[in-house]
Amino acid sequence: MLAIVADSFEKPSETFVRAHITHIAPGQTVLICRGGETGRQFGCPVLSNIVPASLRRQPLDRFKNGLLNRWHRYIDPAVNRQNEERVRKFLHRHGVKAVLAEFGPNGVLVRHACARARVPLYVHFHGFDATKLARDWHWRRHYRSLFRDAAGVVVPSQFLSNRVRDLGCPEDKLHVSPNGIELEQFRTAKRIPHRIVTVSRLVPVKGPLQTIKAFAQVHQRFPNAHLDVVGEGELLDECVRLAHNLGIQGAITFHGAKPTGFISALLARSGIYVQHSVTTDDGQTESFGIAPLEAGASGLPVVATRSGGILETIVDGETGLLVEEHDVDGMAAAMLSLLNDPECAEAMGRAGRNLVEAKFTHDRTAARLREIMGLSVQSQEAISSEVAPGFRTR
Repeated sequence: MLAIVADSFEKPSETFVRAHITHIAPGQTVLICRGGETGRQFGCPVLSNIVPASLRRQPLDRFKNGLLNRWHRYIDPAVNRQNEERVRKFLHRHGVKAVLAEFGPNGVLVRHACARARVPLYVHFHGFDATKLARDWHWRRHYRSLFRDAAGVVVPSQFLSNRVRDLGCPEDKLHVSPNGIELEQFRTAKRIPHRIVTVSRLVPVKGPLQTIKAFAQVHQRFPNAHLDVVGEGELLDECVRLAHNLGIQGAITFHGAKPTGFISALLARSGIYVQHSVTTDDGQTESFGIAPLEAGASGLPVVATRSGGILETIVDGETGLLVEEHDVDGMAAAMLSLLNDPECAEAMGRAGRNLVEAKFTHDRTAARLREIMGLSVQSQEAISSEVAPGFRTR
C-alpha cells in the first residue's frame, strides 16, 4: 500500500500528482491532504487537514497573529503531536509500506510521523521547492534534516537533481524519474499550420509576455497566424493589455484554464507549440515541462527556451527549436522558420511523438517510481480479498 501526500489533489497544473495516484499503485493507494479534503474522486481513503504545528492559529488579536506569521518559519514545519498521531494511525490502519510526499515542504511536514511509524518516506521535488523556496536558509536547514531521514528523494530532471544535490542530498538517495503523460489522450490530426498554441500558467517563469512579443513579429509576416493561449495566472491582465498595445488582440485567443480534453483537441489541430520559459529574479526555473511533452505527443514541433529541465525534453533541431531565455527575436525567427518550411515542422512533430512514446509515458514513470520505492503491485483479485475496511477500489 502506498500513501501520497499533497497540498491538494485538484490543482489544474499538477496533473503529475493525479497520475501518481492512478498509475503507481492503482487500487492500493491512500491519500494525505495538507489542506481541506480533496481526492475522494479517486475512491481512496483520505486523511485531510494535516497542517504544520506552527500554522495552527488560535483566535488571537491581529498583533499576536502578526508575530506568529513572522516567527513560524523558525519552527520545524512538521505536524504537531496530535496530527502526527493521526498520520501514524492512518498509515498503520491501511498497511502503508511507503509514503510519497509531493514537493519538499510536504516531506518536511510528515517526516517525523513517517520515522516514528517506521514507514519509509520518499520525497518528490518538482521545481519551486528546490529553486525559489530553497533560497531561504530556513528551508535549506529543514531540507538537510529531511535528506537525512528520507529513504529517497525523487526529481523529474537531471537539472533539478543537480539543484537538490547542491542543497545537501546524498547521491545514493537521489533518483531521477521524468514525469510522464497519458499518450492515448493526445493524437495527431490534420494541422492548421499557422495556428500556434501555448499552454501554461500565466506567471513570470513561463514567459507569456515574451511569447506574445515574439508572436507579434510572426504576425507581421503571416497575418493569418493565430495564437491560442491556454492558462490562467497573475499575468493574464498584463498579457491582454500587451496584445492590445501591439495591435494583435484579434489574433490571440485567451482561453483561460481548460481540461485535458480541450487541450488535446486544440493541440491536434494546431501547427506549432511555443513556450518562452525563463529563470525569474526570485530563482524559479522550469524544472521539467509537461506541456511541451503533450505537444510532442500530438505531433507538434516545439519552440522553447534553453531553460532548466526543458533541455531534457526537447531535442534541438530534431523535435523542436530552442533559443536563449529572453531572446524574443530568436523565438520569432524559430517560429518563422517552421512556418516557412512545413515539411521540417512535420518531421519534427513525428520525432517528438516518437520521443514521448520511448521515454515519457505514465506507464514508464510509474514503473520507475515503483522500482525506486521497492513496491510491487498486487492483482485486483488479491486487493479485493485483502483490502482494509472502508477502502474502496476504483
